[in-house]
Amino acid sequence: MIKLEKIGKSYKADNEWIPVLKNVEMEVNQGDFLAIMGPSGSGKSTLLNLIGFVDRNYEGNYFLEGNIVTSKNDADLSKLRNQRVGFVFQQFNLIETLTIEENVELPLLYDGWSYRETKSKVLELLEKLGIGDKGKKMPKQLSGGQQQRAAIARAIINNPDFILADEPTGALDTQTSNDIMNVFKQLNEEEGVTIILVTHDPTTVKYCNRVVHMQDGILTEEVR
Repeated sequence: MIKLEKIGKSYKADNEWIPVLKNVEMEVNQGDFLAIMGPSGSGKSTLLNLIGFVDRNYEGNYFLEGNIVTSKNDADLSKLRNQRVGFVFQQFNLIETLTIEENVELPLLYDGWSYRETKSKVLELLEKLGIGDKGKKMPKQLSGGQQQRAAIARAIINNPDFILADEPTGALDTQTSNDIMNVFKQLNEEEGVTIILVTHDPTTVKYCNRVVHMQDGILTEEVR
């Protein structure tokens, strides 16, 4: 599904190039639940942005389903990002002035759906994720766990090829974190959703079937 070959990336600081990713090689197969672990500054989020078509300034090759995406322009990458990737973040990134239903339907509207077409699909997904009665609420009226469920609904509403989750439990307490990880696990096992999770929390690893480690821009896979 995803294949990275000899990926390298550096940032310039004070006339000096600082390497962030060093010769990264990685493959992600359909149905994987992959954790990327490592300390702050190790390159985890940089790698996630690259995989999610947010960053195109890197060396090496990126293949999606056998097709190279490395040379695509910003417009093409934006289209890939909107149609094929779902993002979940630590701070939820819900739009505070929109209801939960309105937040979740945004990807469908961007994809050309009408408001009339989105309603039943959104309500069905919210119900499935345990927040079916929260659709008319504003984000600040929900708990952190409920907001993250809404963010997951927004990420999967248009059936993306894979989900990128950047520290999705970082702002949650232990019990709520476990609840959210069980939601991801259910999506992975029952729906076949491919998930790539960036985390520094070793307790989340038990939910994943693969674990890779980032250290100073170098990627290694854990034998399990």
